Amino acid sequence: MLRLDGIVFTLINLLILYVALRHFLIGPIQSVLEQRKQLIDGQFASAAGKEEQALQLKEQYEGLLADAKDQSRKILEDSRVRAQKEYESRVMEAEKQAGHIMEKARKDVETEKERAMDGMQKQVAQVAMAAAEKILTQNATAASNGSIYDSYIAGAGESHESDSN
Repeated sequence: MLRLDGIVFTLINLLILYVALRHFLIGPIQSVLEQRKQLIDGQFASAAGKEEQALQLKEQYEGLLADAKDQSRKILEDSRVRAQKEYESRVMEAEKQAGHIMEKARKDVETEKERAMDGMQKQVAQVAMAAAEKILTQNATAASNGSIYDSYIAGAGESHESDSN
């Protein structure tokens, strides 16, 4: 049969063993587990803080990148505007130069035309003088004067054509 003192002794041993295990084994293990839990929680909090910091830096860099893109667009647009103005300026300058060249050419043509007219007038005057001289040297009638004049003009024209060829 079972003895009561054996059961009580076993219960007391179990109670002492429980208290001893609780004090020497379970307590330190729970304390180590609690420290590890706090360490892990701290690391999670640190990681969350670093993640937040990284997100802020990312947003900051994205803002800087957007600003840089805006600045590059502005610089590009300014360059285009300056290039267009330079192009227009050069075109206007070229048009002015072309106008000056055309005006000079017109003046040169006018001058050459005047020279040619003066030359033709001198030649006509010389022809007329020569015809008058020939008519005066030959004492002839009015009809013969006209025929002498016509033959002289025809001869002068043929000699002028042969001189220019």
